Formats: sequence, structure tokens, C-alpha cells
Amino acid sequence: MKPNRKIFRKLIFLFFLISTSCKSFASELNTWPDETKEVMHHSVDKTGLWILGAGVLATVTAFQFDESTRNSWRDHQLMPAETSKVGEFWGQGIPEVLIIGSQLYFEPAQGLPSAEGLLLGNLAVQVLKYSIGRERPDHSEKVSMPSGHTQSSFSLATSMTESYGWKVGLPFWGMGVFTGLSRIADDKHWLSDVVAGAAIGIMFGRAGFYSRPIEPTILFQSGRFDGFALNYRVGL
Repeated sequence: MKPNRKIFRKLIFLFFLISTSCKSFASELNTWPDETKEVMHHSVDKTGLWILGAGVLATVTAFQFDESTRNSWRDHQLMPAETSKVGEFWGQGIPEVLIIGSQLYFEPAQGLPSAEGLLLGNLAVQVLKYSIGRERPDHSEKVSMPSGHTQSSFSLATSMTESYGWKVGLPFWGMGVFTGLSRIADDKHWLSDVVAGAAIGIMFGRAGFYSRPIEPTILFQSGRFDGFALNYRVGL
């Protein structure tokens, strides 16, 4: 089966559209919080554009191997159904919400950019899904590209790395790869869907951490709330 060239052209166009419209789109939405607009802006800063470009290249390359990869992984040939359920659960949002929710409670300076990256990345995925309209490998729906599960897991991996460094982030990257492979094993996504989802997760997952020089701090004394402060962060 040859790759669908119509989908291929849509993919290239919509990725290009992201790179050229994020900043202007954020500026037009005056009702959005300023910090959320900043995440949109920084998703396509210099590093963001490099990530986007690498993601497009990787997705285009993976597109050529969609059918052969599916033939190897479908019907759980390389991953048992019981194992893939773990990856499906990890990327469906509950673990991400619990982990980032804990950050928001205990470390709001880290939790806020993590949450914004996850939510805005998911928004981008949903727009792309319904714009591209690619059919899933199992023919169940036409919302295959990109993979939302993979986007969520890679967004979490990126935010954990930005928050606490590679030693903490590494297991989350492993879970991101595992989640993507589980979606292929479940015959819910093509290889290129997974690669595209990973790129979007990384792109938006890092953006929040380079968008605000002001960080919130909640002050406690003897276990009781004592105040709220804003710290200015220098040297991004």
C-alpha cells in the first residue's frame, strides 16, 4: 500500500502553518492570559523552530515506513495486549494530570509551565487531527494523526526534564517511547502519527519554561499560609 499523498501534503502544510501562525494567533486572542500567549510565542522561538523542523523531517521519514511497521506490530506481534494497556493508560492524561497537579500544588513555578505546555500541545493535536482527517490503521476513526497519547507523554517527559534535569526526566522519556509503541501495537496509530505526536509534545513541553521571567512563590510559616510573592528570574 502506497502512502496517501493527499495526507502527506496536508501534513507538511499544517506543520508549516503552526510555525507561522502561533505568534500571531496568540496575539489576536486578547482574552487569553498573558503567560499563555507567551507559551505560544516561545513554542516557535529559535529552538522551537529547530524542534519543529526536526519533527517534520522525522515524520516525513517515518511516513515511508508506516505500512511495514504496521505489518510488524499489528495484532500485538511485538508487544502483548496486556503490556500495551500500560502505555495506553500512561498517555491518556490521568498520570500527566496527577503529576503536574502535584507540581502545581507543591511547586507552582514548575507546575504552571508544565500544565500550559501539556494543554496547548493537546490543543494543537486536536486541531491537526480534525484538519488532516487521517484514518486510523484499524479504520475506526479519521483522527489518527498526530497521536494524542504520545504528545501527552512526551510533553510530560520534556517538562520533567526542564524542571528537574535529565536524571529525573530519563524514565519519563522511556515511558514516552513505550506509549508510542503501544499505540502502534494496538493498531490505533501509524508510525508517523507517533513521531508527529512526540514532536508536538516536545515543542510545547519546553515552551513554558522559556516564556516567563516572573515566577509565583507561595510563602508558608509554621505550616500556615503567610503570603504570596513574585520572583523575577534572570538569565533564561
